[in-house]
Amino acid sequence: MDITLSLPGHRLHEYLLVIDPHEELRHKIEKCRQQLTEKYHILQPQTGRPHITLVRFTANPMMEEKIINRLQLIAMAEKPFVVELQDFGSYPMHAIFIKIVNQPRVLQLIKNLKQARRLMKAAGDDPHFLQDPQIALAGRLPKDKYLELMKEYLHKKFTGRFYADAMLLLRRPKMKKRYQIVRRFEFECLPVTTAQGVLF
Repeated sequence: MDITLSLPGHRLHEYLLVIDPHEELRHKIEKCRQQLTEKYHILQPQTGRPHITLVRFTANPMMEEKIINRLQLIAMAEKPFVVELQDFGSYPMHAIFIKIVNQPRVLQLIKNLKQARRLMKAAGDDPHFLQDPQIALAGRLPKDKYLELMKEYLHKKFTGRFYADAMLLLRRPKMKKRYQIVRRFEFECLPVTTAQGVLF
């Protein structure tokens, strides 16, 4: 066992930075997810509430405050925007998701978050910035189940939209299942110089 992992302050945590749909839309997505898994008898690991993942990373808790400060600065300069969801997409033979119509806008936010890459990488692992953000419904599907459900979901409709005015930082101890909310970052559309003045 690595001794450093057992020392206080040295236990690594896993982090997710996400955008959360509003409650009514979350329930609609959860219902859609439930219908899919029940109808096709798909066993799925317990997932948290539906969200759009922006970046995943591993960090030492001692770095958390620095990371939060950097993310706060990025968020303060970010402009709120509407996320448009429509219909279903898939990764061939193993996963199905709800598509984001205006994905380039979400990708722009992810690109801006790369300003914090150095801090996120401090524990050694490279952070994973999503290149194809969407809302996952089911993954790790057996090939036969995938082919069966795609006959329906290729033509099935879904629409939804929500106002993204903040992002959430989630955290869990490495190897644990449940994430907890660490911080909510509001998108304030402030000039960067103003944001820095407020932060420092």
